[in-house]
Amino acid sequence: MSDQPLDSEVLNVVDLIADKKRADALDAIEDILYAKASETIDTYKKTVSNTFFDEPTGDTPEEP
Repeated sequence: MSDQPLDSEVLNVVDLIADKKRADALDAIEDILYAKASETIDTYKKTVSNTFFDEPTGDTPEEP
């Protein structure tokens, strides 16, 4: 998620709060946090999978 869409989402939350739409604002905040957490977990999954399942890079000699 890039910074630009996040800024517009935050502005939408502020507008919802200003319009006294508390439930909608909370839902929007929850969506923003869920998206950010999902992005972080996806990045972490890639790191873990590369660590545990990546093929050797040639550091160990092959047996004849």
